Amino acid sequence: MACYLAQERFCSASETTVGTRIDVVHRAPCTVGAVVVATAELERVEGRFFIYKVEAVVRNGERPGIRLGWGHVHRAVVHVESFIEKT
Repeated sequence: MACYLAQERFCSASETTVGTRIDVVHRAPCTVGAVVVATAELERVEGRFFIYKVEAVVRNGERPGIRLGWGHVHRAVVHVESFIEKT
């Protein structure tokens, strides 16, 4: 969701983004009720693909600051109407 929200403001009303690849390492658990913050930072653009560096970090509870996971998410901008017609 973080990548979608990061890209959304750059899409026209007739566009959206779709995930094309997810490469994430999950290294730690969190407790029920923990506040987890997910971030997405645009790292680079390769043609029509937007590659985001992503991370999830615990912000409260017994283990604040613990990195739960990190990696990269690739997204592509598509024209909504054309995309729906193809599915």
